[in-house]
Amino acid sequence: MMGRAIRPALFAVGLLTSGAALAAPDTSAIDAVVERAMDTFGSPAVTVSVINDGEVVYAKGHGIVEIGGETQVDADTLFHIGSVSKAFTAAALALLADDDKLSFDDRVIDHLPEFRMHDPYVTREFRIRDLLTHRSGLPLGAGDLLMFPQAKSTREEILRAMRHFEPTSSFRAQYDYDNSLYIIAGMVVEAVSGQSFESFLEERLLFPLGMNDCAATRDRAPESASMATPHIDVDGKLQTTPTGLLGDTAAPAGGIVCSARSMAKWMNFILDEGVSADGERLISEGQFDELLTPVTITRTPGYLSEHAGAELSAYALGWSISTFHGQPLHSHGGGVLGMTTHLMLLPREDLGVFVSNNRMSAVPRPVAYDIAELFLDGNNENDADWIAVVDELIQQRRDSGAEVVAEAMAERDADSTPSLPLEAYAGTYRDPWYGEITLTLKDDGRLWFRSPRSEPLTGPLEHFQHDTFIVRWEDRRLNADAYMTFTLTPEGEVEGARMKAVSPTTDFSFDFHHLDLRRVNEQTEDQ
Repeated sequence: MMGRAIRPALFAVGLLTSGAALAAPDTSAIDAVVERAMDTFGSPAVTVSVINDGEVVYAKGHGIVEIGGETQVDADTLFHIGSVSKAFTAAALALLADDDKLSFDDRVIDHLPEFRMHDPYVTREFRIRDLLTHRSGLPLGAGDLLMFPQAKSTREEILRAMRHFEPTSSFRAQYDYDNSLYIIAGMVVEAVSGQSFESFLEERLLFPLGMNDCAATRDRAPESASMATPHIDVDGKLQTTPTGLLGDTAAPAGGIVCSARSMAKWMNFILDEGVSADGERLISEGQFDELLTPVTITRTPGYLSEHAGAELSAYALGWSISTFHGQPLHSHGGGVLGMTTHLMLLPREDLGVFVSNNRMSAVPRPVAYDIAELFLDGNNENDADWIAVVDELIQQRRDSGAEVVAEAMAERDADSTPSLPLEAYAGTYRDPWYGEITLTLKDDGRLWFRSPRSEPLTGPLEHFQHDTFIVRWEDRRLNADAYMTFTLTPEGEVEGARMKAVSPTTDFSFDFHHLDLRRVNEQTEDQ
């Protein structure tokens, strides 16, 4: 293995210089962190890999693949890594830049002529770098319903949808996380390379790094591989769920499945600044620097500032950049419904931690932070108990969300009735970026919502007040019930409907609030 280059400090003020090589804690200390987190957050399984000074010092799975089963998780069990995949997509583009086939400052329309944003100026000036840095002006999570949950959308449909989203901030003015533009980044890879995004990612990045058990999507994983099953809490009971799993469409934003052992190879590759384990430079120094150069200023989480002294945070190309006890920190979290992941690197200490679990829970981040604290022990005066910190924050958020829902139910006009008979609300509704949904009055006297694009989005409408209903999704694992408020024409006919999540704790990828559903005039449609 080639020697590791020393990176300059990301932020000039307040960074500690590295002292002697870190002393690896006893593996039993890491076991204790993981087991405590599993007990605190109720995760069926957690898998962890830790690297230090180029060596894998810990690679282990804890728990079971699926509740009710006996198969144990180990360091080779595959987990969905969610948005940790974004760094791989950015690296794929860096490979193409090294091939002289593109530049991060190329205009997107020069590679995808059909690309359009709502503002013609933004369309003309939008660069590949903008696809990767969450500063487009799009609202948070815009278009996620096109791919989640289990939505039947093509990448071309996502590309066409972008023109319909009105910006909520000025172009390049602020950070708003999105997935859709990473899908388009994957389309750039396809257009430039001449092969599918999945094939390019695997052939040019995963396999050369020896990550042979990993795949760009679940369906492409080796048949013999052990795959963790996602779980989610439904009314206090843990259930398995397939509804968050992503197909090929979402691969550039969050589709990769990988093992903890192979993710150790990825972390070493990043800490070696683009050099593989056998000493081959896969990404040039210049293009690698692009990947970790801060672009978009982000808000530093209060808990990271309070307990790790972080003062300035930013987003680079598929990486979050901040500090951890004065050390440069490169990290990213990820999640699909039923699995969450976190990866953190402390490059000055040559330390990397990867954690994934098979429950929709907060486990990975505090486990990663607590493990890092074990390695930094003695260098920090006030080590945080990250499991306790995050558990308290999650409980506060849960309680706050419950209060909002309870207050809305208490203040509603329970004696009100809809303006029209229920059959008047039935019919087909269309949104310009999402497509059609249908409302059907069933024999049981209830209106039922159905999305042809996303099968899990099916359920009855429950009257809330006036012309507002609540869609109670039949699949309770979604945990995303939504208000649906109808608007009427001056003549008293149904004109359209708007939606929004009932609880503020609903995952932002359920971007119901971006829908502008308009009633389809069947008579006009037949003409």
